[in-house]
Amino acid sequence: MLPEFSKVFKPAGRFAEVYGGLMVLGASGLLGYFGVHGTLMYFHGSRTAPADPFACAIGLAAGIGGGYVGLRLVFGWREDRALLPNIFLLVGGVTALVGAVWFVFLNASLRGSIGADLTISYLFGLVGVAALLLWWRRTHGGAPD
Repeated sequence: MLPEFSKVFKPAGRFAEVYGGLMVLGASGLLGYFGVHGTLMYFHGSRTAPADPFACAIGLAAGIGGGYVGLRLVFGWREDRALLPNIFLLVGGVTALVGAVWFVFLNASLRGSIGADLTISYLFGLVGVAALLLWWRRTHGGAPD
C-alpha cells in the first residue's frame, strides 16, 4: 500500500466498529421493515409502488445483508475474515447494477424522461461496479484481504 494512504486505511478501534455497526443495523432494520411492510401490502392486494415485488425484494435483501454486517461489527464475529464475504460482494454488485438500470426505466415511465434524476442511477451503478471489482480482485488473484 502507498505510504500516504497507510494513515487512512488503518484498522478501526472497537468503539468505531460498534458505532458503525449500530448505524448499519438501524439502516438495515428500516429497510427490512419497509420490505416486510411492502410484501404484506402486496399479498393483501395492494399494487402501489411500496408493494412492488422488486422493491420489496430490495428491502428484504438489504435488511438481511445489512443486519449480518451490522451484527458482525457490533459483536466482533469473525474478525479474522473480511467484513463483506465474496458472495455478498457478487450479489450486492449485480443487484446494484440491476437497480440502477431499473431506476432509469422507472424514471422514464413515471416522469417521461430517461434522463431525469440520473445521479441516483450513477451512484447505484458506481457502487455495483466497485463491489464487482472488489469481488473480482479477491477471487481472481488480487492481493489477499
